[in-house]
Parts: sequence; structure tokens; C-alpha cells
Amino acid sequence: MDRQEVYDAIVVGSGAAGGWAAKEMTERGLRTLLLEAGRTLEKDRDFPPPPTGTASKIQLFSRAKSFLGGQHIQSRCMSFSPLTEHLFVNDRENPYTTAAGKPFNWYRARQVGGRMHLWGRNALRLSDHDLKAASYDGYGENWPISYADLEPWYGRVETFLGVSGSAAGIPNIPDGTYERPHPITQAEKQVLRDLAAKWPERPSTTCRIVRHHPEPIPLPILAALDTGNLTLRSDAVVSHIIVDPNSGMGRGVAFVDRNTKERHEVLGKTVVVCASTIESLRILLNSNSPRHPAGIGNSSGRLGQYITDHVMVFQAGPYEPLEKGIKTDPYDFGAQSGIYIPSFRNAGGARESGFRRGYSMLGSVGRIEPGWFFMAVGEMLPRPENCVELDSSKRDAWGIPAARITCTHSDNEKAMIRDMRQTLADLARDCGLNVDLLKRENILSRTVYKLASSLVYTEDGALVPGSAIHESGGAGMGDDPKRSVLNQHNQCWDAPNVFVTDSAAFPTSPFQNPGLTIMALSARAGNFIADQLARKEWRSSD
Repeated sequence: MDRQEVYDAIVVGSGAAGGWAAKEMTERGLRTLLLEAGRTLEKDRDFPPPPTGTASKIQLFSRAKSFLGGQHIQSRCMSFSPLTEHLFVNDRENPYTTAAGKPFNWYRARQVGGRMHLWGRNALRLSDHDLKAASYDGYGENWPISYADLEPWYGRVETFLGVSGSAAGIPNIPDGTYERPHPITQAEKQVLRDLAAKWPERPSTTCRIVRHHPEPIPLPILAALDTGNLTLRSDAVVSHIIVDPNSGMGRGVAFVDRNTKERHEVLGKTVVVCASTIESLRILLNSNSPRHPAGIGNSSGRLGQYITDHVMVFQAGPYEPLEKGIKTDPYDFGAQSGIYIPSFRNAGGARESGFRRGYSMLGSVGRIEPGWFFMAVGEMLPRPENCVELDSSKRDAWGIPAARITCTHSDNEKAMIRDMRQTLADLARDCGLNVDLLKRENILSRTVYKLASSLVYTEDGALVPGSAIHESGGAGMGDDPKRSVLNQHNQCWDAPNVFVTDSAAFPTSPFQNPGLTIMALSARAGNFIADQLARKEWRSSD
């Protein structure tokens, strides 16, 4: 056992949530251990110049090679390419299961920074209408916090990271703090003019994009390291939280060395779980003990239930010429987005469509191959049958039980998908955009793409659940311990020194990209933890 030190806080996962939790706690003086299951990246090795000689956007041959090499799930992701394949996990080492006929694509990244190295960096605030949607349409649960609770933390994250964008005065995407306007192409300027003229009731604006940081370690983690209070340990695959048998509190974390398979335990006064939604749920469920027989935080019976992923419909086509100078770094994935149309369905409490909640549209014109794209991104209603469980019959390469994921579209999502497809068709028509994703692909690529489409698309034409990479829920925040896993501070009702600050904590999945809210929640929780430890609200684990 590694008993040489009892940390003030142990953070599990070094992505958007873990980095911000570590930053805020170390800056408040807490001795913090940050555990990451993957390795630390290196600039020259992991971010080389892109390969030359390929004009294909879908890159079927490289995907097929990776499929055979052990990335049969990861190679389905839109962000997967020869440039990024090493930033995705190996599916043979990291298996999961699904029910027959209910596919779910779990795209994973295990390295310091997690999926932030693949993130499109869209920084969108949630409004009170989204946080309190149940009050408007009667479905599900409200968040136990309001926009006023998040607003200062949104600003803190935006100011530190730097965001390009413009104030638009659109109620359901509150304006933030922007260091400059987001640059758009001439073609996008024309599309915005067309949309303003033809869709006046559907306000549009430029995207709001976090500044590109072309380094292997994200800025929040660098800031935490600069305090001298952070210990970063990579290649640490966490299996479960260690529970004190008397108090039921978390005493620390057990992990397996990714390379040597040696088992370790580390102790801490606080445990902050930020491993990304499904992995966080797997860790919590696997943290069973006499005090928590169904997993830590599961006295309500809701741990693992009500998971969601954004509903997504994608459309694209050719456009010439592509404007030079917009995307100069091949790893700058935020530079591929230009236009944003927030949800106009059921906005402001109205019920004017055949489904609950709403969807946004994000896209670009004249930036990247094949020329233009737009994706509709919508809210999935949380349902108890959509869940994460442990599958004891299958284990990963480190002996940890695999996740069993059930997540399907309901009739509400299917109605939303039909509306999304029609709206995308209307947008292409009204803006003079030709719909043909495969126009620049050869006949073989077109054929293989169509044969493999069932791995990526549902029968309704949406991406298979999971493919939006916005999975959330399963350890939802709430006001009632009988109906939620966490309180309004991301704190486990059952074990007050255990926190979950990634999107597993989301009670609902509003249409906005979750990244900014994950970071704001984590910063907020990190400061709350520092306050609680200063007041000695829970005893140290000695």
C-alpha cells in the first residue's frame, strides 16, 4: 500500500472535469493527487504533422485497418483519423457490452487531458429554461441549481481559457465573456445573412470557441502543477473507491498500474470522480461494500440510471472554394465550426412541436472537406431504462468489471429526429447548399460507407446513441436523496466526502455542448471542497 501520504483530495480523471477540480483545489492550498488511466502525451510524438496525399474525409481504408487492429468501436467516430487514432483507446483492452439490437458507441480517450485533445471546444452556457425544463413541460427533474449559481463559474472558466465569440442576446444561450469575435468565412457570412432574412424567428450567431492550446497538458492542469500542490500520476487505472467500514465515507482510491498491472491504494480526505460519465459510473458501481452494497451513492437505487447522449443528425455536401487560413493547425478542432443556431423548438416554455425539449444546429461552410456541414444536436429525455450496469462476465485488461450500457431513442427522440432532418433539408435549400456527403469519395468508398452505415446510423437517420460523445447522467444532482445521487454541490448524499463533477452529475441533457458546464461545475465543486475542508466538515482518513 502507498500509505506515505494522506492527500487532501484525490481526483480521478484528467479531462475537462478533473483538470478544473484540481486547478481550483490546488490554488486553494489543497494537496491533491490527480490520477489518469492513460499516459502523458508528448508534443513531437503525439502531435506530428498530418500525413499527405489523402483527400478523403471519411478515410475508410485507415478506419478498416484500425478496425482490425483492435479499435472496432473507436474507428466509427467522426473524429477518428490517422492523425488521431492514437488518442482513442483499444477496444480489446477496454471492452463493454450492450443488449442485442441496442447498439451504443462509447468513444473513449485515455491520456492526460482525456478527450480535450479531440474536443470541438464549443463553449455554451445553459439557461434557466434548460436547468428548470421540468417546470415548463412537466417531464423529469429540474436541476437543483440555477443559472445564477453557475454564472460566476462560467465567467471564471471563459476568462482563464479564452473564448472567441460575440454577444447575441439570445435567451437560451446566455452571453459570456469573449476575448475576440470568432472568425468566420465569407461563405458563412452569407449564410448568416440568408438565415436572418429567411428564418427571422430562429436567431443564429457565430460559434463560441475556446482558444486552441497546442500543448500536451491542458492549461488547468498546468496551473495546478504551478502551485506545487499537485501530484500527477498517469497510467493509473482506477478500479474503485476505498470505503471506511465504520463511517461509509471514502478513504481513498484503488488503482492498477496500466503497464505493470500492479495494484495500489492511495488515501485522501476527499475523492472527486471525474473519469467521464460512463467510466465514473462504472467506478461508483464497483465501489460496493457492506455500507454501500449496490455501489457508493446508490441508496436511492438511481446510480447508473437515466443516462443520455445527445440526439444528433448530420448533413454535409461540397462547397468551393475552401477558404485558406481558417484552420492552420491540424489539431485545432475548434476551427472547423463557424455558425450556431440555438434551439428554436419549445423555446421560452412554449410547446409548439410534436416532442418535448429542443435541438440546436452547428456547422460551417467553406472551411473543411467536403465543403460544408451542419449537425442538429438535441436533448434526449432521461429514462430509467437507459442505464449503465456492471457486467461481471466481462472484464477489461486490468481485471475490472466492464460496463453494460443500455441507451436507446424513445418515441420523443424519434419525433425530434424527423423534425431535425426536415429542418436540415430546409436549411440547405434556403442557403443554396448541395447535399452530398460522399461527392468527393470514390465508388469503393461510397459502397463500403453504405454497407457499414448501420454501425453509425439508426434506422431513423440519426447517429447511433453514444456517437455524439456527450453522454451524461447516471449520478444526477437533485434536492431529494431518495430521487438523486448527488446534492447541489455534486456531493454524494451517501458519502459526503465523495464528489462527482463530470457530466454524470447532469440531471438532464440540454441541447448545448456540455463542456463549459462540466468545467464550471467542477470549478464550483473544487472551491466548495476547499471551504468544507477548511471548516473540517468531515474527518481526515488516517
